Amino acid sequence: MKKSQIKSFLKKQIKLSCYAEMDSLKPGNVHKYSSGHGMTAKDFYKSANIIANYLTQNNYHFGKKILKCVEEIKKKVKKNTNLGIILLFAPVISILLKNGFLDKRNLYKKISLFIKSQNIKSSLPIFKAIKIAAPGGLGKSNRYDVNYLPKVTLYNAMNYSSKKDLIAKQYVTGFKDIFKIGLPAYKKFQSKWHNEEWALTGVYLTYLKQLTDSHIKRKKGKEIAKKVKTEAKKYYKLIENEKNFKNIDKITKKLLFFDKKLKSNNINP
Repeated sequence: MKKSQIKSFLKKQIKLSCYAEMDSLKPGNVHKYSSGHGMTAKDFYKSANIIANYLTQNNYHFGKKILKCVEEIKKKVKKNTNLGIILLFAPVISILLKNGFLDKRNLYKKISLFIKSQNIKSSLPIFKAIKIAAPGGLGKSNRYDVNYLPKVTLYNAMNYSSKKDLIAKQYVTGFKDIFKIGLPAYKKFQSKWHNEEWALTGVYLTYLKQLTDSHIKRKKGKEIAKKVKTEAKKYYKLIENEKNFKNIDKITKKLLFFDKKLKSNNINP
């Protein structure tokens, strides 16, 4: 496949991935079933097009791509819709644009090498992007505070933040939680139901019940984050025990109840 074809393919896949996320019922998040936190699914659809355009640009270096995504979303959508998605997509897309398609094993290896290869110059625009997006509960830091654009490499900054932020943790571990938790969960639910929308709901609840959500922890505290994790286990069992789609309407209602409860308490996992 030619590089132009790979670029076109990746651009399409970014959009489809973002759209699929909006189609899945993720309690506490924005999705097609329910808006929330001052945002709607339409905001995320609009953001998806911006992300797809800038992450596949060849004339920007890695950090600049992330910054351009955030700046354009801020300008055209006027909300922080997709910072996490941008940060997780960016290394993978950059690697595939350069190397072509890779198997899972080689991609896993290259992600760590790619992140560690980023120098201070390519890292600064990323810190600026995080500062502009201003994710909830970011606060201040005694070291490597993005509000002051620290002159440090991306890996070192993420390593420092990895204990309090799950996305930073992915940058340090080479996206370990995605390869070891997310992908197996997707495979499990997709093979069970052959339905992408509900497979992604399964992935979401897998993360929510297995990892203490760092965004909730920063904004609401450790105890609330633990309570959400515990409650997520109950809803995970609902979908795990579902053999087919006979009870899907009942499950949808229960998940929407959880969704409403989280949003009414301004909890956005």
